[in-house]
Amino acid sequence: MNPWFTATTPTQDVSTVRRPLTPAELDTLRRQIHSDAADPQELVTAVVTAVFDALLTDQGRTYRDHQDDALFDRSRYAIPVSQWTAIVTTVTDRAYTWGAATSTGMNLAALLPGSYDDPAVSTPLLRPIGGSSHLVRLDISREAAATVASCQQHLIELADAYGTDSDHYRNAAASWSLQLTALISAPPGVHRVLHPDGPLSLYVSTDDADHYGIVFEPLARHCTVAGCHAVTTAGGQWQPSCPDAVVIDHEHQPSHPADGPQPGRWTTRP
Repeated sequence: MNPWFTATTPTQDVSTVRRPLTPAELDTLRRQIHSDAADPQELVTAVVTAVFDALLTDQGRTYRDHQDDALFDRSRYAIPVSQWTAIVTTVTDRAYTWGAATSTGMNLAALLPGSYDDPAVSTPLLRPIGGSSHLVRLDISREAAATVASCQQHLIELADAYGTDSDHYRNAAASWSLQLTALISAPPGVHRVLHPDGPLSLYVSTDDADHYGIVFEPLARHCTVAGCHAVTTAGGQWQPSCPDAVVIDHEHQPSHPADGPQPGRWTTRP
């Protein structure tokens, strides 16, 4: 054997670290989870590095020292299951923005240290800095999706009947757009669910026990002749718009035909 040759092999890790992550370490981890990662792999690498850097710091080592070491035994390191679960759950939610939640969660779970049960360690909140969530949770039941499609179809019918420059179409379209914008502008952490509530209306429930309706309010048919304040009843009969309203004795000119699509607007009701 050549006396000048020395065989080298990776040093097997024999230490065991089993402890909770400190508040400062969790804060560092939270910043990594909500950083501007370019893709899921970059996110997983950043999070795994932050966790192991924390556990290795007392030994004067970093994850980079072991990242490519085939003998590095991740199972010798462990954090409380409450912290482990919070990390995986938050990273998975973050990965939804790439449509890769499941694969990212599996990759992360395979690379993280082990876990152990410690009832004294609470589940940490790893929300984004400033509370701005990466996702807005909006679940739509199958029946509610059909109602949303019906609302859109009603707008198309208004445009066909009265024109896209008409007040009937523009007022309805603006109100519908406003309601949809409100749905996707939910406060961070609020989970909303849409349910059908009539042919052109929706019921919205939230995980904080709040609820409200997005209701289509039809526009009453009224006479367009100046000085005449007649409106129609549900049965199509003309009557004064209020008890002391002036109604001219003439052939009324309706604001929209009875056999056309119903003008109106969508409003929010408690």
